[in-house]
Amino acid sequence: MIARLRKQHLLQRLTQGLRSAAVILLLSSFSLGAGTTDATARCGGIDLRDHLTDSARARLDADLAKVPYALGNHWIATRGAQRIDVIGTQHSGDARMSSMMRRIRPLIRQADAVFLEVTEPQMIAADSDQSAFARYFLLPPGQRLDRMMPADDWKLLTARLAALGIAPEAAARMQPWYLSDFLTGTDCRKRGFGSQRGLDDRIERTARTAGTPTLGLEAPEAGLAALASMPLPDQVKMLRFDLRSKTRHEDLYITLSESFFDGRLTEGRILLSWMIYRDLDVPRREVHRLLASFDRVVLEKRNRAWVKRLTARQEPRLVVAVGAAHLAGDTGLLNMLRRAGYQLAPAQD
Repeated sequence: MIARLRKQHLLQRLTQGLRSAAVILLLSSFSLGAGTTDATARCGGIDLRDHLTDSARARLDADLAKVPYALGNHWIATRGAQRIDVIGTQHSGDARMSSMMRRIRPLIRQADAVFLEVTEPQMIAADSDQSAFARYFLLPPGQRLDRMMPADDWKLLTARLAALGIAPEAAARMQPWYLSDFLTGTDCRKRGFGSQRGLDDRIERTARTAGTPTLGLEAPEAGLAALASMPLPDQVKMLRFDLRSKTRHEDLYITLSESFFDGRLTEGRILLSWMIYRDLDVPRREVHRLLASFDRVVLEKRNRAWVKRLTARQEPRLVVAVGAAHLAGDTGLLNMLRRAGYQLAPAQD
């Protein structure tokens, strides 16, 4: 479940080209079938924030107040004559992004450059080198997932994956983080215009039309490398939790998405940390450790690399558009920019 809800937007952005080409071609060599989906499925998720008790709401507000830069998807960082508009994005599409773009377009036209996590040309170039991505989706040679899990869990996992068209031999070679993504799917992601029209894509297309240069903050494989860098024992543990948990994935997805559009994504992420694996006999301390470990490799480590790149730029006007989960927190992008000498202020929409 962590592997879906905390990385789904990252995975959509990084594999929207790769999954249809490199990944599918790669995994098909291990008899990966073409799983079926229910075309009539509908999202039945709810925003959990609307169903909190008064005491839970008070606790959520208190936890939110402890997080630096927890509110807002658009901040302005200034240092000397330089201005950076930092925009938190959602990578999957939603019709409400049209109104957001009306405010963002003038900034793109005025900018000297637009930075994204990765750009479309980067992804196209990366897709031509399919074999380079194999190590992020597959286990190292000689390692097999069926030897890392109890037999009863492996039996249950292969049964679940068979319904998706994934053969046992293919599953045995895949990295656990990737299989978790298959287990915890939700039709809620299909709302709006779809993953190809997320806020990042809209910003990039607008910049291209305006003639504003677009640059990637990292190599296309960096996000996948971060996911694959999680310790294998932790990956296996999360996969086993995902396999056994009955958590309503659609509720968590809707809560995160609605929190984003309210400019309060951190609120949704706090609720996720409360709810994830609640139905399992797992110490909350261990769940929080796994969440923190995930954030260190997928958010914090990449944030540090991005800040180094941004602070080296000399252009007077920049726009930076990255997943909104990267913005808030002690090790969030905004706090790191503050430590680098920038003054931060929320944009007045």
